[in-house]
Amino acid sequence: AANPGMVGCDSQQQGGVIAVSREASEQWMWWRPRPTQPPACCRAMTADCLSCNSGVSKAQYCAANPQTVGCPPQACCRAYTATCMSCVAGQTEAEYCAANPGMVGCDSRPTQPRACCRAMTADCLSCNSGTSKAQYCAANPQTLGC
Repeated sequence: AANPGMVGCDSQQQGGVIAVSREASEQWMWWRPRPTQPPACCRAMTADCLSCNSGVSKAQYCAANPQTVGCPPQACCRAYTATCMSCVAGQTEAEYCAANPGMVGCDSRPTQPRACCRAMTADCLSCNSGTSKAQYCAANPQTLGC
């Protein structure tokens, strides 16, 4: 043994290690706590694993990252408004409105009427409808220019 004058005992009650002197000339004892181990977390890209690795509860993780696999599904309204469409897209309203400024409910809607062309093309028709060309084409894929 490396320390023949020492007797080591695992103390489950104290969560540490106790050492006691066996020498008649010395009488002492010391206690050293065991090092704490971080929790063993899985590595999958799921709410359980990611919350463990982040050191937060699954509920806290899902509140900040609702689209993560393993988080409960989020109930979204289906109206064509910034509130509903941002929920469906898994974005904040600000993020959604930045990409879709013409959407009903976005504060960045222009205060002046748009000057839109009158041709029957995706560019003109989307401008007149107050939506992006991508949104207009998704709803009207046969339109010229989509």
